[in-house]
Amino acid sequence: MDNSNLLREDLPSPPLFPLIVYQALAQKIIEECNIVEGLCVDIGSGVGMLGIQLAKLTQLEVLLLDVDKKALIGSLKNAEHFKVKGRVSAIRADVHNLPFKSNSINLIVSRGSIPFWKDHVKAFREIYDALVGGGRAFIGGGLTRNLPENVRRELGYRIRQFFNSPRGRQYPPPESWKLDEWLRKAGVAKFEVIQGDPGRWVKITKS
Repeated sequence: MDNSNLLREDLPSPPLFPLIVYQALAQKIIEECNIVEGLCVDIGSGVGMLGIQLAKLTQLEVLLLDVDKKALIGSLKNAEHFKVKGRVSAIRADVHNLPFKSNSINLIVSRGSIPFWKDHVKAFREIYDALVGGGRAFIGGGLTRNLPENVRRELGYRIRQFFNSPRGRQYPPPESWKLDEWLRKAGVAKFEVIQGDPGRWVKITKS
């Protein structure tokens, strides 16, 4: 198999996965949520690749949120590289205590942060509270089905290897996430769980 398309791009601060993963996820989020203007928050953004790709494809103002200061510094360098720095900013904060007013965010996204949350119910409650009426969130981990099959096959193998490794076993894999239970306890009335390949995602809509 030709793995050239799985190589990380020559970026100031490279992400964990190839760029195509974040491009495909951003496209999926736009299709599912249909929000292309307003304020978007990328929770657990790392070096910011998901939020940056959304900024490239939309008119969203994007706020990258993470607890890792070094990652946030790298994310702003990446935003400059992709020429979206004017609509991308960063804030150091935690999902369990979001620094936003109620009903203030149009779109909240996150890829790969759920395994690191300490209290999933509280985190989802914070996210839901921050959304405006009609706002949406798209949160989960793994890969989306709009990726080319060869990419899903290769990266899916790597993801499964990680969760079966001694280090990976300390984190809950997507198939073990109790999304329905967490969301109901958080008071989220309208949501849809979407199966990835591999992985799982949830789309939340606030009335």
